[in-house]
Amino acid sequence: MPGGMDMSHDIIREIIATILKVNIQDVDSNTRIDNNAIKGSVLIHRMYSELKKNGYEVNNFAGIKTFGDLEKELLGINNFNNTNIEESKIKKSKISISENSISSNRIGLDIESSINLPDTDDFINDQFYIDNFSKSEIAYCSSKENPKSCFTGRFAAKEAIVKANNDYLNTKFSHIEITIGKNGQPLFEGMEISISHINLNEIELSTAVAQKISNFDIIELEKNITQNMNSISNMSHELKKYNKTKLYFSGFVVILLIIIILHT
Repeated sequence: MPGGMDMSHDIIREIIATILKVNIQDVDSNTRIDNNAIKGSVLIHRMYSELKKNGYEVNNFAGIKTFGDLEKELLGINNFNNTNIEESKIKKSKISISENSISSNRIGLDIESSINLPDTDDFINDQFYIDNFSKSEIAYCSSKENPKSCFTGRFAAKEAIVKANNDYLNTKFSHIEITIGKNGQPLFEGMEISISHINLNEIELSTAVAQKISNFDIIELEKNITQNMNSISNMSHELKKYNKTKLYFSGFVVILLIIIILHT
């Protein structure tokens, strides 16, 4: 391995070892770096933000399961064996089935701890917050008395949205923007979402539920509106016909009276 690549390899391994809380020597191509090894989606996102801050950006990390996958993505190194590849395919298949079942229910649930979010005095310039929140979200949460609690709730909501609708699986979290309603409620197009905050043994937790609005309901609503509009149109048409007939009849009566008067 060339010197430059060797240095890059060590930097990447050190970041992974820090997140996993293991010695750098224990990180090899078969080391799991997905949610089977890292508990909490926030920590996974922190890992990729830390990599990006050091110049190693992964655009789509949904399919990365091991350090070997990461090496191949960033450095073009292929060190994993066939057994590992087959295991990865099987697990990916199982995950896909699980995700589809969640998607079919159109409901996503997530819970996150604010302790996993990085501490910073400058949210707007911190790589983790840049990667996972829009500028509007950062401005909104930064203004709160407890910014990290606000960020944790929105992060949990984004996770719940992805679980409720797998179309967002490869979407950057900074592009999944939670907006604010007139009454301060969180909003996201096509979803009903709810965010709650609780303290459990002095640990701040945020829970989120997202429910996908059914296309069937929208189609039915549009159909009902169309039917009602058609009914109103038909009523208007019938009324016009009635008024027209009434006008013709009145005209006929007037002409008949004139003929009678002239012949008397």
